[in-house]
Amino acid sequence: MHLRPQLSSIRSRFGYPYHQWMSQEFDEPGWNLVQKSLSQKRTHDVTMLIEGPDGRFALMSKHNYPPGIFRSPSGGVKPGEDLVTGALREAKEETGLAVELKRFLLQITLDITHEGELAAWDSYVFYATTRDTRLKPTDLKEVKDAAWAGREHLQAMVHKLRDSGNGGLIYRSNLTAASLWALDNEWTLREASPKDIPGIHHSLIANKMPTADVDKTFWWIAEVRGLSAGTVGILPHEDCAELTGLTVEPLFRGRGLGHAMVEYACDQWMNAEKRKKLSEKAFLAEKLWLTTASPAYFLPVNFVMSEPGLLPKSLKDMISGPRAKWTGMRHQMYKL
Repeated sequence: MHLRPQLSSIRSRFGYPYHQWMSQEFDEPGWNLVQKSLSQKRTHDVTMLIEGPDGRFALMSKHNYPPGIFRSPSGGVKPGEDLVTGALREAKEETGLAVELKRFLLQITLDITHEGELAAWDSYVFYATTRDTRLKPTDLKEVKDAAWAGREHLQAMVHKLRDSGNGGLIYRSNLTAASLWALDNEWTLREASPKDIPGIHHSLIANKMPTADVDKTFWWIAEVRGLSAGTVGILPHEDCAELTGLTVEPLFRGRGLGHAMVEYACDQWMNAEKRKKLSEKAFLAEKLWLTTASPAYFLPVNFVMSEPGLLPKSLKDMISGPRAKWTGMRHQMYKL
């Protein structure tokens, strides 16, 4: 949890990652390792796709891995340690390489399960480069070996990790596959212009969302490889500001784009200077709210459920009729 307050500033430096929500069943040894980390107040890992001068990626293997199993280096950031400092330290310990972080590729909110029990975990994945070519891990207690792998070898390792039958390695397989996709499909978010409104209107209709306030909403458009990929907006009310109009085009669903767009919009809103730029269209209250039929979807992006009596009146009035079972939620910033 201690890394979450750093994420907004990390996103501003290294870009907005796709943010996926995964679940994985662990066996007893894997579950025990997770519990050991949790007892030390560590609920995360920082993973790095490290590309060398010749385009190959640095991988490492641990002592308890089956023969031939390698994966991208990862580790924990110590309490009080800057995320970037911790990532560079872990890269050095597990590969011997001096690396430079280039892009924040992916964040995974992971539900780890074991015999009906549940533990929450976060993985933060970065693309990094190095000029070094010699692999020489320094943490020999943790790391058995390190190796370079081309893209095809890395893709083959995805299948090998998945076929291991080990929950932790299956998760590493899914993480690697998602990270490689994110590396090849960088996304951007731009402010919508008047010429975008008809497309936004069409997207809302296709997703069975209300269109009455399209012209009153401040919109952003997500693009992947030049293709329109989704929308998100902030709608001003007399007593609050509402996050609304979240859509993801079918081609990009399941990749973590929806959560990423929400985090982008919330970061803009929670920054007072950026919020001033929205003043012509958006209410200047600090709190950002939403109403939804799927509250669980917004829990990984720092929204918390609100008691009906605490909702702003404008949103409370919306939760009636067909929306009577909807939930009101408020964005909550992590404090440093």
